[in-house]
Amino acid sequence: MGDLASCWDEIDKMLAVQFGEIQGSFGRNKIVLEHKYKNIKMMRELEAYVSRRALKFIYDELKRSKTFTFDKEDCGCVQKTSYGLHCVCIIAMKSNQKLPLVLDDIYTLIGKG
Repeated sequence: MGDLASCWDEIDKMLAVQFGEIQGSFGRNKIVLEHKYKNIKMMRELEAYVSRRALKFIYDELKRSKTFTFDKEDCGCVQKTSYGLHCVCIIAMKSNQKLPLVLDDIYTLIGKG
């Protein structure tokens, strides 16, 4: 309770604290890499550039790519269309060609929507 100016000041303080917490969380996401991703050559170039959640999505698709049959119906390209991340068909193709997953590919996917 109070006048508009005092309420605005309190809201501003709360938002500043939340912003600091979010920045700290992003910093930890960039610095701390989960052990399961450390030995995967395909994902090495993505370390410290994408969030841990994005790495998990890519890791799950990488596991799926081991049994992928290259039928578009099997993929659905959900990761690509929803998150702008590599989907199983792209990961399987790159794996067969022994190519790494690179950050530029992700930005290209996001730009194309």
